Amino acid sequence: MHFSKASTYGIRSVAFMAARHEREMISIRELSRELDIPPAFLTKVMQRLASRNIVQTMRGYGGGVTLGKPASEITLKEIITAVEGEEAFQPIGLGIPKEQMEKTPVFFRKWTNLNDSIDLFFSHTKLSELCPADGPGHAEPAGSLAGSTGSTTKSAGSQSGSTRNTTEAAGSQSGSADSPAGGKTAEGQDSSLRP
Repeated sequence: MHFSKASTYGIRSVAFMAARHEREMISIRELSRELDIPPAFLTKVMQRLASRNIVQTMRGYGGGVTLGKPASEITLKEIITAVEGEEAFQPIGLGIPKEQMEKTPVFFRKWTNLNDSIDLFFSHTKLSELCPADGPGHAEPAGSLAGSTGSTTKSAGSQSGSTRNTTEAAGSQSGSADSPAGGKTAEGQDSSLRP
């Protein structure tokens, strides 16, 4: 599992738009300046996000880029896969063949649970949760994430206890962890998104 700088730029950009105002247009030039991201690189990222309707673009006077749907309907996994593709969420590799890991059930179970937990986190974390509690893009409490990940933490803790009984209590309290294609404008036309 590896997330590139492009994914980081994508998340930062849409989070900025959500906190500012979900439907307010902002130019690539202004977004680039606000986030200190190279405009040419940011343009490519926006094109890929536009192809998945995560953002919408509009050319001409008063145009720019804005969210394509409410922040509460966009997950972090959607953003990352839009920029990098599904391969971004391939299981964490250790250089050990899967067939060999399967021969060590305890280790293999922990490795599988780790990858599942990471996927669960990004699949259930909404863009709105990255916005300030009183911001316009905030549509649901961040506590909902804590609820969804709490069971993962407990699961990891119980596994730790099964292997080391003396640390069961501590284990249960500890927590468990580029050239994008062009998009389309809101009108359906190919967009160059010139800064």
